[in-house]
Formats: sequence, structure tokens, C-alpha cells
Amino acid sequence: MKSKKEKLTIALTMGDPAGIGPEIVAKVISQELLNKANIVLIGCPEILFAAISEYNREFTPIECVSLTQLSQEEIPALSILESSERATNLILRTPSAEGGRLALDAVKCATELCLQGLAQAMVTAPVSKEAIEMGGVSFTGHTEYISELCGEYDEMMMMSSPLLNVGYVTTHVSLAKLPSILTRELIKNRTRLVSNFLIESGHANTRVALCGLNPHAGENGLFGQEETEIIIPAIKSLQKEGLLCDGPFPADTLFVKNCRDHFGAILAMYHDQGGIPFKMLSFEDGVNHTLGLPIIRTSVDHGTAWDLVGKNKAHTGSLKAAVEMAITLADNRE
Repeated sequence: MKSKKEKLTIALTMGDPAGIGPEIVAKVISQELLNKANIVLIGCPEILFAAISEYNREFTPIECVSLTQLSQEEIPALSILESSERATNLILRTPSAEGGRLALDAVKCATELCLQGLAQAMVTAPVSKEAIEMGGVSFTGHTEYISELCGEYDEMMMMSSPLLNVGYVTTHVSLAKLPSILTRELIKNRTRLVSNFLIESGHANTRVALCGLNPHAGENGLFGQEETEIIIPAIKSLQKEGLLCDGPFPADTLFVKNCRDHFGAILAMYHDQGGIPFKMLSFEDGVNHTLGLPIIRTSVDHGTAWDLVGKNKAHTGSLKAAVEMAITLADNRE
């Protein structure tokens, strides 16, 4: 099954091989997706072959490709690119140094494909931070790791679903550090990235709503000065640039449907402020994006789900949405 190189190519990593990554990667493959883009599965061929054979036999056998083949005029619509050595001591349903290494190798390989222009976007299945750390690699998350591979970029995390889009000014930092990290320039840069995302994802001319940091968005300084000294001046500056944004709004009411529906996206000041309402509303079909990089990267909004491994119960809604969003963003960027 061949297709012309003019078609988009999406790199899809296997995730941690001991988790549900290989299962959902195998399940998500469909002719509908392959009609839109070529998909290159990144990881251990034997693990991916086994997953496809168990969960999606329609697409067996699958051709393995090399970097040279990916740069040629015609490539398979569905293929596997080996990113690491064979798994030797992998134990399912548990984090391990080997599982972490194999998962990270796939992420690195997919990132390099995008940087080389051999793939127009990458989609990542879930990895285990614990497993990667067990292998001796300091790892706070996909977002930071991929950014480091790309170079010096001011990356940010963005979550999206059919119900809402949520950006994060800060992510994996402690609440105690927030007051020292939050600046006008940081908020302005994050808001611009969210605005650009809305354009690329087909939501141009919609507004970005910014959350306050403190309860009741500070209540005019009664519960903190961050709103009056940092967030409001940043918003006013952005509005002078012509950027469509408003706020700051109290986070405990902004995510209510009647409020959020007035905006294309919400910008949260910290991880849980945006993550808790987003996952309550969109856990099954949420997509994690990394904005601010020279490449397009989307991901699932969930983890490795050790307890579901091998039970054929893992849902693919989030991964399918991530692949479809990657295709949309790559199409619009092209």
C-alpha cells in the first residue's frame, strides 16, 4: 500500500511498551486516518507487530522502513521505523528502566524526523516519568524534553477538545514558586501562542480568556497583587497590539459552560487550575499540544494505565483526537 510523498506524514510513538501505548496505537489505526496522512509508527518493531496482530489484524503485515526510504518520493501509508534495540527484560504493567529507555528513544526519533522535515507532525502515546527516571534520565515531561531536543524555545502546554481549549502559563512547577515565575512578558508570550493555535486549528477571530491567579481573581487586591501588578497590565498591553483577549476572570466560574462558551480558549496560570476542569470535561477525547516549537507535537491527555494493560479495555478517543489534530495543524501550517 503506497502513497505519494505529497501526502502528510505523521510520526506516532509507541509510548511506554509496558503500558497501554502499543495497544492504543494499534487500535487507533484506520483507513480513514490513512486516507488523510501517512503514519509512521516509531518504536520496537516486535512490540508494535505484536500489538497490531492482537488488536488490529486488518493492517498486517506492516512494512518496516528506513530513514532513506522516508525521504524518497513514495512511502507506505502505514509503516514502522525502528527507534531502539530489542526489548530484552520488559515486564508488562510496571515501570522499568528498560521501558523508560525504549519510550524515550521513540520520542527522540520522532522529534528528529520532524526536525529533518521527514514528518510534518508527531503524536506521542503515554510514557512513565518514573520509568524514564529509573533509566537515569532527568525527565519532567514530554513538553520539556522535546523542547530541549529542538533547541532554545519558549514552549508551553495546551489542551484541547471539542468542548474547550486550555493553555497553561506554567506547568510542572510548585505553587510556592509561582509568584517568582509569573511575569508580564511570560503571560504575553503564552497568550500570543494560544492565539496562534486558535488560528491554526480553525478558530480564528475568537477570544482568549485569562484566569486570575488568586481566589476571585484577587478581588481588587484583597487576596493578592498579582492580578493588578502583572496580569491586568499584560492583558492591556496585548489588547493594544490588537490581540483578542480579556480578563482576568475567577477560575472557579470561568470554566462553567455559559462563561467558557464566549471564548475560543482559556489561559490558566498554573497546571491544576486548568488541568482539573479540563480533564473533568474532556478526559476521553482531550489532546495535549506543545506550542512554541518549530515542530507540531500532540499527545494523549492520560497516562500509561498499568491496570488496563492486556485487558483490551484501553480507549483510543484521546489518541485518535491527537492524530486528527496533528493532521489539521500540519495541513494549516503547510
